Amino acid sequence: MYGGSRRMFQRLRAIFSRGRVAPLALESLGRQEAAAPAPARQPHKRDPADFVEGYLSGIHKVRKQRINFLRAVSGVCKARKAKGLTTLPFDKEAVGEEIKAIMEEDFFCAGPLSLQAMDTLGDISRFQPPLSKGLCAAVAGWALQLVVNGTPGGDSPPGQGACEAAEEGLRKMLKELLREDPSASHLVGLLERVAYWMQSGRVAVRARAVSLSSSLLCFASGLPSIQMPDDAALGHLLVQLAVSLADPEAGIRAQARETLGQLYRMLLCHQGLRKKNTRDPRWRRDPGQPWKEGYLHLVQVGEMFREHLTTEQTQAFLEAAWDHVLRLGQEWVREGGLFLLYSLLGRSQELLEEEEVSTQEDDVKQNLSALLYQLWRGREVPPEVQALLPKTDE
Repeated sequence: MYGGSRRMFQRLRAIFSRGRVAPLALESLGRQEAAAPAPARQPHKRDPADFVEGYLSGIHKVRKQRINFLRAVSGVCKARKAKGLTTLPFDKEAVGEEIKAIMEEDFFCAGPLSLQAMDTLGDISRFQPPLSKGLCAAVAGWALQLVVNGTPGGDSPPGQGACEAAEEGLRKMLKELLREDPSASHLVGLLERVAYWMQSGRVAVRARAVSLSSSLLCFASGLPSIQMPDDAALGHLLVQLAVSLADPEAGIRAQARETLGQLYRMLLCHQGLRKKNTRDPRWRRDPGQPWKEGYLHLVQVGEMFREHLTTEQTQAFLEAAWDHVLRLGQEWVREGGLFLLYSLLGRSQELLEEEEVSTQEDDVKQNLSALLYQLWRGREVPPEVQALLPKTDE
């Protein structure tokens, strides 16, 4: 019996060695595989350019994907720039239109989405071809509305950090747009849109606007390809910027002097009369009556620019100054227009003589108010501006 058991054991060992128990081996292997953890699935990485194309075609165009769209565009721009490429793999103008549409959804202030939109627009402006002038104007105008004039929702003011981030984002975007198109018409267009807010009834708005104008001119003066306007637009722009010299806030007047000094230096460099590193003009001071300094500086603007303006620019300057005289808005705006008008005509001494007689600020303002009324009624008007007068009934 012992021998039979031994033979049976040998037969079983032979069967196992020949693999005749394969089903048992597969079953065991299956149990081992089931017990082992499944390998982690690798996430699918979308190509940013493909995502942008999908958004433009409407595939990904939903509200929650707007921020991803903007980030994808910026990512493509950074990658292309690192490779030294000058074009984008998608329709740049179409992307710009989408960015404008995203910004237009913010009505009161620049939120995180608008800040990303401004940053993205600055990124695409570094590539060819340039954005259309109409799109640039629309985006710049809306961004200025959001940042310069924007007010936060609710009664609490925005944090200082948020305001600074919005202003810095706006500056960066406008500078990139100016770098893309350094033409004279583009420079004037941007500055005119900024100057519009420099006559706001809110001090904070005027302060942001005048600071932005100075920043843009400082940046423009460093662009080797920047162009200065040779047409009437310069005369009109000059008045818009110079009126802030009459602003009631001393800080705004100081910033306006810096802006006018930069514009004056750029004009002289453009005409080949000075080098770019020439200092700004020295502004007159009256330590005894500092409230008069704004009037003195307005007069100085006319004296500084008079010899460097063409006949067409001079006429535009007079018309713009007269337009400010007739405005029914803030009194200081009308006073600024009055001094600029008389200064360019070389008749500012008539206004300054009246100031010498009156040593009190209230008396001077009353005299100016009376003269403004006479001019508005068409009386006591210098002969040089008779053609500018509207027809009024006595």
